Amino acid sequence: MGFLCGLNWRAWFSVVAFALSVARPTTAAPLDLQDPTPRRIEVRFEVSPRSAPGQLDSFWSPNRAAFLESTPDESTIRLRIPAEEIEAHLRMTGAETIPGSFSEFIWTLDPETGHVLHAAFSGRVREHFSFGLFRTSALVEIRVEMTTKAAGGFRARRGLLGLQTNSFCAPSRSRPDCVAVPATRFDPESGYVNAVGSVDASMSLVRVRTFSPLGEARFSERTRSSSETTLPSTSGEPGMVCSPHDDGPCSANLGGES
Repeated sequence: MGFLCGLNWRAWFSVVAFALSVARPTTAAPLDLQDPTPRRIEVRFEVSPRSAPGQLDSFWSPNRAAFLESTPDESTIRLRIPAEEIEAHLRMTGAETIPGSFSEFIWTLDPETGHVLHAAFSGRVREHFSFGLFRTSALVEIRVEMTTKAAGGFRARRGLLGLQTNSFCAPSRSRPDCVAVPATRFDPESGYVNAVGSVDASMSLVRVRTFSPLGEARFSERTRSSSETTLPSTSGEPGMVCSPHDDGPCSANLGGES
C-alpha cells in the first residue's frame, strides 16, 4: 500500500516471480572490506512481505549499483548507493516515491569488526489514507537510520489512518510485545549484513516511527572493464570507478533536490 506499510503483496509477488525467473548461482565475489580502493560495487536488498518484517534471507532484489570509498582518516569504509538506485528499489516494493527528493543511501562500516556504524537516507513518498469512506493522500518526509550496534525490533501491524504499520521498538523484558530482529555484522564470506533501525515519517502535525526492513543486504564486488574511468568522490579522497558503457554511474544523479 505504501512505504510505511512495507512491501505490498502485489509488489512482493512480482519480486518473488523475478527472483524465481533469474534464480541461478551467483559468481560475484563478496565485498572485500579490507580493500579501501575506491571502486564500483553491487548491492542486493532482502524483500520480505509486509506481514513478515522479521523474515530474513529469503527473497532478494536485483543487483543495484553502489560505490565504495574510504573515509579521510581511513578508519572506516563508506558505501554509497545513489539516490536513483534506492528510489528504484522502493518503487519496486510498492512505494510511490517523489523523484529528485532522495539523498544517497550511505553506509559507514568498520572494516575490522564488520559493524555498520550508521546507514541512512532521506526522501519523500506519497502515502494514501482513508477515513471511513473518505480517501486522501499526502506527501510524507522520511528519514531511515540503521546500525548493527543497537538492538531493534517491531510491534506488528498497528493501524494508523487506514494504514497497517509495524512500529519500531527496542526489545526489553518490559516490552514483551516487541519482536526482536537480530542485527548481523558484515560477513566477509558472503557479503551479508543486517542492520536494524527505523523509518521516521512526518507529515503536517503527524509523526510516526516504523521498523525499517532496508538494512538487510548483500554487498558484492563488481568486475571492472578496461574502459572504466573515474567518478569524483564526495569525501575529497580518490574518485569512484565508473564506465561510460554502463547505465547511469558516469552521469548519475547522486541525490538531493532537483
